[in-house]
Amino acid sequence: MRSLGFLAGSSCVIFLTFYANAETLTVDCNAGQNIQSRIAQAKPGDVVQVRGTCNEGVQIASEIVRLTLAGESGATINTPKGSDGIFIRGRDITVRGFTISGGRDGIHLSGQAAGASAIIERNIIRETGRHGIHIDQKSVARIGGNTIENVPMDGIDITESSNARIGYIIFDPVPNTIRNVGRNAISINAGSTARILGNVLTGNKGNGIMVSRNSQSDVWGNLISGNEGDGIQVIYGSGIVVTGSTMPKVEQENTTTENQPNGGYGVNCFVGGFVVGPIAKMAGKKGGKNIDASCVERSGS
Repeated sequence: MRSLGFLAGSSCVIFLTFYANAETLTVDCNAGQNIQSRIAQAKPGDVVQVRGTCNEGVQIASEIVRLTLAGESGATINTPKGSDGIFIRGRDITVRGFTISGGRDGIHLSGQAAGASAIIERNIIRETGRHGIHIDQKSVARIGGNTIENVPMDGIDITESSNARIGYIIFDPVPNTIRNVGRNAISINAGSTARILGNVLTGNKGNGIMVSRNSQSDVWGNLISGNEGDGIQVIYGSGIVVTGSTMPKVEQENTTTENQPNGGYGVNCFVGGFVVGPIAKMAGKKGGKNIDASCVERSGS
């Protein structure tokens, strides 16, 4: 018993020492410094604090864990052609407070053998070469408080058995705004899952939310208006649940702004799938809903 107590006490000492040694490493890109060199110096628990305009693509390798990239007011990453703004293979990474443009994807998580994981919060991502945020290969993300606009593909793309919270980090809603993107505001596909809470998805060229290819999403309390496709599209063996009894602090249905219907249906399910819960407040120019004979609709009551 004494040996167990010794081990427990030693663990506490090691844990406290670890966080006591955490540092804040500053980067001033306007003074010629760069983020990548500071990441190379960082230890688990460190914060890399960035100011100025950085002309680089940032890479966070798989061996990096518990690192925070924090942008001061006005911190900008102008990404070179052929690079992602921030490419993450590490785990427990936080990216906060940047304006990111150019390159390929604004932020890209990719897992390979061990899924990458990150909190992505309060960034502005615009005018990239592909997606705003792209999550693949069994990665996990919590995405809240971001503005994504004017990207040519999807605002947020979750694929290849990945998982995301979109619109909250832990419990409280932290909505994302996604507007004027070239395809879907949010795409969940290829065996992925997501909980999509309280976001504003407007004026996009595709659907507000698309759930495709054996994927599943819980979708509550979002404002989905003026998209050229459907408000929510569910296809190819996928499903959505739109009743919010298990979601944190948001119980209202998804809605469409009056006089700003989506271009297709409010909710459109075809080629197999299911829709559970109330969808009457979703509107489209073709009608509130289309649930074809291959799909199952349930009230959720």
